[in-house]
Amino acid sequence: MEFIRATARHLEEVYSLLCELEGEILSKSDFTKIYNANMANENIHYVLPVDGGQVIGFGSIHIQGLLHHCANIGEIQELVIASGRQSDGIGARLFARLKEIAIENDCLLLEVCCNRVRERSHGFYLKQGMAKSHFKFTCGLEAKK
Repeated sequence: MEFIRATARHLEEVYSLLCELEGEILSKSDFTKIYNANMANENIHYVLPVDGGQVIGFGSIHIQGLLHHCANIGEIQELVIASGRQSDGIGARLFARLKEIAIENDCLLLEVCCNRVRERSHGFYLKQGMAKSHFKFTCGLEAKK
C-alpha cells in the first residue's frame, strides 16, 4: 500500500467514498465544484491510500493559520476507508500520514471534528492519541444559490 496525493482524475473515487461516509448521495455538481477549487489550494491536502492500483480510502487535511493560536493548525476534514477494508489498519496509517503533513507544515495542533453519532470513529481517534478537548457548535444556514 502507498499514499498518493489526489488529483482531478480521482474525483469519482473520492466522490463515491464520501457518499459512503455520509450515507447519502451528495450533489455531484456541488461536490465537483468544491473538489476542483480545493485542488488549487496549497493549504488543502487530499491523500489516497492505494493498494494494487485501487483507491481504498480518502483523507483530507486543511492547514490554517489561526490568530488565537498564533500558529498553523491542521484540521482533518474527512477520513474514510472503503467498506470491506476497514479494520485492516489502513485508517491508522492514513491518520499517521495526515499527521505527518501537519508536522511538515509547522502545525502546532492537529484537530478533527467528528459527528457525535459516529461513536466508533471517536474510539478510533482516541486510539490515535487525540483527546476530547473541545465542543463544536453548529447552526444550519440557508445557502444562497
